[in-house]
Amino acid sequence: MTNTVEKTVIVTGATSGIGLAVVCRLKDAGFLPVLTGRNADKVATLAEQNGVPGYVLDVASEHDISQVTAQIEKEHGPVYGLVNNAGIWLEGEFVDYSASDIRKVMDINTMGTMLMSHAVLPAMVKRGKGAIINVVSTGALYTRKMISVYAASKWAIRGFTGCLEVEYAPKGVQVMGFYPGKVASNMYETAGIDRNLDVAMTPEQAAKMIVTMLDDDGMVWSHVSGRSIRDYV
Repeated sequence: MTNTVEKTVIVTGATSGIGLAVVCRLKDAGFLPVLTGRNADKVATLAEQNGVPGYVLDVASEHDISQVTAQIEKEHGPVYGLVNNAGIWLEGEFVDYSASDIRKVMDINTMGTMLMSHAVLPAMVKRGKGAIINVVSTGALYTRKMISVYAASKWAIRGFTGCLEVEYAPKGVQVMGFYPGKVASNMYETAGIDRNLDVAMTPEQAAKMIVTMLDDDGMVWSHVSGRSIRDYV
């Protein structure tokens, strides 16, 4: 098992949903979670409420990533773990998307995950230990209509995660993917999509699995997927 004392773990997209639930569960497990998000007021409020460090971070900004990860390391020591959770939903016919819509999804879901990983991996490799969990989606395990760009952003991270897994496990760094099904969060509402979330898994259920994956530094939990038993309808 992982010795969690002073194990700093950055969580992106942590002002709601899975990200916030992961922060709470990490703290309960003895890690030092670092809450990050784009909304400064939410970051400040939730960090204070949960007794954890909070930083404003837009994962679509290369400058933000560079500055904030350096600041976290300076103020809280080496980053042991990273949970790449930040992401947005996009649904509709591909021909109706604007170029801006497409770019925004790819910048946050795909480039944000890649660049956050790029920022923390060198120090992990140097220390010979560390863990990155990419919150992907079951949308990267199948294809269906109306989610072409969202699915593309997640299929890219599926491949990225698998390649980093085999590249860095021999160097002591775990890179793992968690693929949740439908989650009862505000992601759909924020995207203007109406969803019945009565059958969805809770953010807390997702967080439980993510922290389990982080909690054993002798295991690489490769590609782990899950959905609520109520969602099989």
